[in-house]
Formats: sequence, structure tokens, C-alpha cells
Amino acid sequence: MLIKNGRLHDGLGAVSCQDLRIGQGRILAIGKDLAPEQGEEVFDASGMEVFPGFVQPVSVWGINGSMTEIRPSSNDNDERSNPIMPELDGFYAFNGRAATYQQLGAFGLTCCGVAPADNNLFGGTIAMFCVDGVNPYKMCLKRGCGMMASVTPNLKKTYGSRQQAPMTRMWTFANFALQLRKASEYKEEEGKPKDDKLAALKQVVEGQLPLFVSCDSGASARQVWDILQDYPKIRLVLVNGFGLTGDEEWIVENKIPVIARYASNPLDEDAMTMDWKAMAKLSGQGVSVAFSGTYTNSMGAREDMLWNGIEMMKVLHDSEKVLPMLTSVPARIMGVDDITGSLREGLRADVVIWSANPLESYQAHIVRTYQAGQVIYQEGDAMKCM
Repeated sequence: MLIKNGRLHDGLGAVSCQDLRIGQGRILAIGKDLAPEQGEEVFDASGMEVFPGFVQPVSVWGINGSMTEIRPSSNDNDERSNPIMPELDGFYAFNGRAATYQQLGAFGLTCCGVAPADNNLFGGTIAMFCVDGVNPYKMCLKRGCGMMASVTPNLKKTYGSRQQAPMTRMWTFANFALQLRKASEYKEEEGKPKDDKLAALKQVVEGQLPLFVSCDSGASARQVWDILQDYPKIRLVLVNGFGLTGDEEWIVENKIPVIARYASNPLDEDAMTMDWKAMAKLSGQGVSVAFSGTYTNSMGAREDMLWNGIEMMKVLHDSEKVLPMLTSVPARIMGVDDITGSLREGLRADVVIWSANPLESYQAHIVRTYQAGQVIYQEGDAMKCM
């Protein structure tokens, strides 16, 4: 098909009035005054805004289950038998029939990172999924996007209530350092059983997998970084952004990506420390800042990604600086920017047509959402409550 006469926002910071051709699930061409080909559907997007689909990098979507699911609220991403489980794979937590909140395409999202919960020191790897479908093998864009870790108080809440370690921050950070040291020294030896935990962490230490660490404060983020000084190959990604001030020279100098989220839950005291001016300041200094929705094991709002962008608009007042934080930047952090996250020829046709710019107008609504060139939502479709 051919989308004509729309204002194209490429998700990389540029906007222009161009046409966009879709075929075989990909963006085949972008240019001015593209002529329709024989048998090609033409969509006139005059007066409309054409966006890439939003990319949510870290979420628990597809693991909770709805009340009609065979095993509702299963929380299959939240293994609480051991705080050190790096060998787990978030791919296996995903169930296309267990999407607690549905029709993400109706809210501008076209792919999500499904991650282990942040209740373990090392929880396993993250997988990226497109948002429409049932079969995880068909929906998965990439497995092993990174290793999920956490140094938040959730560890103490999860295990301390059982009088089981970790019960203190001392244990959390001591074992964070200990496990990385063991992994750095680990070698598989013929005739000896493989240590799956250390083998999984070895990939992190060697820089083969990024390390996503969920932190509850600026101080805990710095403590993580101090420990990582002994492992120069580790590629750190900070998750949450809570308590950062924007003056963290160590983040700027080392170009450490930050995945930020706002407090959609009014009881989330840590999230209340999010400073959008700090995020803008870090971004202005070359740090890759991406947004994510609510990262909890409960039903979250489908509008979270857009609300993050609107919060940042209050600081930057420039939608073309904010949009990449919802699209190309998270795609790059998750290692899928060669697949999706921007409007470029050759990428998957994950395209959202808005009536107006949603970062600039509360009146904006979605006219159509395409996932790999297929319409997964269009204006007038019945909306599901979950």
C-alpha cells in the first residue's frame, strides 16, 4: 500500500511531508509524490501525522494473564525461589493469550520488551515481542536483548519476609560484586558439570549481553557503577532513572543509557523522585534516554509510554527531540533498531497514523496502526476494557 500526503516523523529527529510505500511487511520507499502502482491501496493521510510505532523496552506485558486466562495472574516472569537466576529466559514467560492489557496498537505501541521481574538480583534475559498475535515464536523479534538485574528494595521485600537472604543492602551489593567476579573467573572444563548461572553471567562480563540494572536511587546507580569498574567490557543500562539529577558526569562520560519511567502508581514512592529536567539534561549531553511504561506485576496503563513523552515535552518543548525517546532510542538499546523503531526504508512497517501530533495535542487520536504492514487497529474498532 501507499500512504500519501502525511507529515512523516522518522523517529530519529526529522519531520517532512513525504509518502511512504509498504510491501512484504517492510517500508519499501519514502519520498515525495510517489506514484501509486497498479493494484496498490492508497491511504490519503492529508493533515495527519505518520509516526513509527512506540517501542517499550522493559515491561511485564504478556505474563500476568487476564481473568479469562487458563492460569490468570501467573506472573511467569517472577521466579522467587532463588535471588540469583541469570540462566532464565524471559521468552518463556510470555504468553500471547495472557496479555493483561490488550490492543497496545490502539495506543501507539508496536513492540515491547518482556523482562524478568525486578525481585531478583539477577533475573534472566529480556526478549522483544511485537504486540499483536498469540504465538510467541511468531511474535518474538529478538531473544537475549540483555540480562535483567535489580538492586532495589524489592529483593528485601521478597526474600526478607521469609527470613531469607537478601535481607539487607549489604547482601545485595556484596553478592552483585561476588557473582560478577565468579563469572569473570569461570571457565568451562571438560569432564566437569557446567555452571549455568555463571555461564549466563559470563556473557555479561564479556560484553556479549548488556546488563540492565533496576535501581531505586541515584546512590544505588552509582554504587552499581563503582562495582563495574573491574569489568570494562560490561555494557550497563540503568533502569528507572529515579533520583538522578542530570549532573552525573560518570553517566555522561561513559554514555550509559537510561530507561526512565514516571509514577503512574501514586503509591510508588521511588518513582516520585523522577526528575524530567534531569533526563532532559542527560539527553542533551549525548546520553541515550528512553522511556518505558509501568514496570510492575500488576495491570498498567496502556497510555504510559505517551504520558512519559508528554512529561518530557513540558521540559523540552520539542516533539522531534522527544519522539526518539519513544521509538528509535529504545529500539537501539534493545538491539532491534535494524528491525523497527524508525521510519527508514528496509525496516519493518511498524507505522502509526495519528490525526494530530500526540505529543503536542490532547485531541490527537490514532487513525491506523500497522505492525509489519498489517492493520492491527483502526479508528472505529471496538475497544477492549483490558
